[in-house]
Amino acid sequence: MRKLTRVDAPAFLLEKWEEWGIHWEERRAGNPNAAFHWHVIDGEPINQRLLPLLKSQTQDHCSFCDGYPVNSVSVETIEHFRPKITFPRDAYSWGNLFYCCTHCQQKGAQFEEALLKPDEADYEFDRYFRWDFITGEIKVNEKASLPDQNRAAITIDMYHLNEFHPEWRRRELRKRSQGTNDPLDDFSYRHFISYPPVG
Repeated sequence: MRKLTRVDAPAFLLEKWEEWGIHWEERRAGNPNAAFHWHVIDGEPINQRLLPLLKSQTQDHCSFCDGYPVNSVSVETIEHFRPKITFPRDAYSWGNLFYCCTHCQQKGAQFEEALLKPDEADYEFDRYFRWDFITGEIKVNEKASLPDQNRAAITIDMYHLNEFHPEWRRRELRKRSQGTNDPLDDFSYRHFISYPPVG
């Protein structure tokens, strides 16, 4: 999970996000089985306006597994970090929205306050995680404090970061090791291959 810097929220979202969140909360209160639908502006669903902005923050990589390109193996989705079912007022909050692959999107309605956000001011990959270059897995950093280890373990579990991804990470590492000069952002799991194994 690579650290990202969040760009400023678009004006249309700043103006309406609270109103739309309250509207969704009221719909849920009236019908707990209500399906979520993005509001529409000028005939265009809000998520279609948000996707290019969210993608730009990660250079088109998934915000959580760093997979790329997302649309080659997945539908492009917007993850509600704090689930819109449990936290309906945050459904349109800019800081709650992340570009995401469908695999990581399986987190669904799960949430714990300890879950790591890649745009947190003090988030750094090495503080919480380490790479296992043999298996391609993300491991909890055993040198981290116990609270940080707990946050890392929760994040790996909820976003399924070691399911499906490890073989793809190893494949990308092999590709990079063959001497290609392609920009790092053009690789899947670029954070994994930016830490080459020693020896």
